[in-house]
Amino acid sequence: MAGAQPGVHALQLKPVCVSEILKKGVKFVKWDDDSTVVTPIILRTDPQGFFFYWTDQNKETELLDISLVKDARCGKHARAPK
Repeated sequence: MAGAQPGVHALQLKPVCVSEILKKGVKFVKWDDDSTVVTPIILRTDPQGFFFYWTDQNKETELLDISLVKDARCGKHARAPK
């Protein structure tokens, strides 16, 4: 288009705001799709919000890129799968 200025229509993204609660850690239950074993964990995220990581009762830590999350649910509390 004549007269259009380059970069004027560029999308300006705001930085992600990660809550302090997720930075410090929250109690969750975790289970795999192929198992009925429920594991209590402490879930945290990095300050930029790129990764989830959790620690289980054995102090083992696992890391997950947030782009791989396919399902998240909220509610009063999580129930064990049947």
